[in-house]
Amino acid sequence: MMAPMEERPARPAYALYILLLLLAINSLSYADRHVFSVLIPAIKTEFGASDSLLGLVGGPGFVASYVLFSMPLARFADRWSRRGVLTLSATLWSAATAACGAAGNMLQMSIARLMVGIGEAGGLPPAQSLLASLYDERRRSSAMGVLSASTYIGVVLGLTGGAAVAAMWGWRWAFFALAIPGFPLALLLWLTGPRRSKAAQTPSDEPSESLWRAIRRCWSIPSLRLLGLGVGTFNIFGYAAAIWKPAFFMRSHGMTIVEAGSWLGIGAAIGGITGSLLSGVIVDRLRVRGEEWQLRVPAIAFLLAFPLFIVMFTLPGGAAVQIGGLRVPGVALLSILTGMMAAMWAGPSFGAAARLVLPHQRAQATAMLVVIINVIGSAFGPVLGGIVSDLLADRFGAESLRISLFSLSVLTIFGGLLFWRASVHYPHDLTRVGRSDEAPSLPGEGKLKESTL
Repeated sequence: MMAPMEERPARPAYALYILLLLLAINSLSYADRHVFSVLIPAIKTEFGASDSLLGLVGGPGFVASYVLFSMPLARFADRWSRRGVLTLSATLWSAATAACGAAGNMLQMSIARLMVGIGEAGGLPPAQSLLASLYDERRRSSAMGVLSASTYIGVVLGLTGGAAVAAMWGWRWAFFALAIPGFPLALLLWLTGPRRSKAAQTPSDEPSESLWRAIRRCWSIPSLRLLGLGVGTFNIFGYAAAIWKPAFFMRSHGMTIVEAGSWLGIGAAIGGITGSLLSGVIVDRLRVRGEEWQLRVPAIAFLLAFPLFIVMFTLPGGAAVQIGGLRVPGVALLSILTGMMAAMWAGPSFGAAARLVLPHQRAQATAMLVVIINVIGSAFGPVLGGIVSDLLADRFGAESLRISLFSLSVLTIFGGLLFWRASVHYPHDLTRVGRSDEAPSLPGEGKLKESTL
């Protein structure tokens, strides 16, 4: 049997260039995803849709196609071309975002959101796999942390940029403005991205796995399974908050669409990006004390975030502090802190996934995490937040959304506890499947060979 061979890290300048290019592409992906939330009031007014329907389109309407296509596209990326799949996916989600701006009714909007989901399903897994091939283990979590910052850069672009464009030219132009840059970035990746060499191909004599067996193989790794469940549980609340916080800021704190988008964008820019970058650096430093810190860091961050969420959703409307000559809403300051804590899972988690499987399985492992996160989180969070808000509306009026988000925030604790449990299994899983020249095997199955990327 061939011994596993870890791919050689790329030249630092080229690795940095690809990291920045992937950061830009994935930032647009998240911007296209999140701009919908800040445009909900305008879309609601034009189409006369209910909160429940808008939550359905913003959550399951997007997630259904995202989940269904994540594993097949990741498998295609692992077996054909990560660069090619990501290029085609970025082109598709950009075109579908433009179609959202051209929608004439909620049915057309729903179809366009489904297409955005298909495109974005092929975005993160091949990007993570590409990045893992360019950086060695000493710097991989830090690089993953940088790429994870795309989530929050995207929120800034989607919420702040989308709100500003909508205020000036209408909600349709917010979709168009975010769709256009995706096309040249996709072309740039195709022309300059890493090519898969012949030496990087999976050996032809390696047994071919079915999609179901590949899923089972990833699921059989305890720490990978638990961290997926931990993020998914947290994201029932996290995705509900991502969709409904702009409306919460407007309803409970009297903000305009531009103010809500701006403050949430600032919170994402400062808190989310800082948390993403900091988590990777912390993990790379603490790993020398024990591999469990790879997943213990996000566990602690989730547990510390919960009391901050409680304060955020009980703060009276209009509460603010004076910083210099600027009056800053209290919820905006809390958004920075909670955003930083909530952002600290991604870099360490995807870095862990890259180490728990063989190189030619990395996109599929990332896709499995993405599927779990979205099936548990975004499929239920946005619509659940909207349904609870609607049920409480007769009694609590505009404050029903506040209570809905407050009740869901308790899931942060459960996410942290699942991460802590994953950290207990992680060192053993590394020894068993990743770093002992063995592939993870299912019961009654022989070992697979590992190839280079």
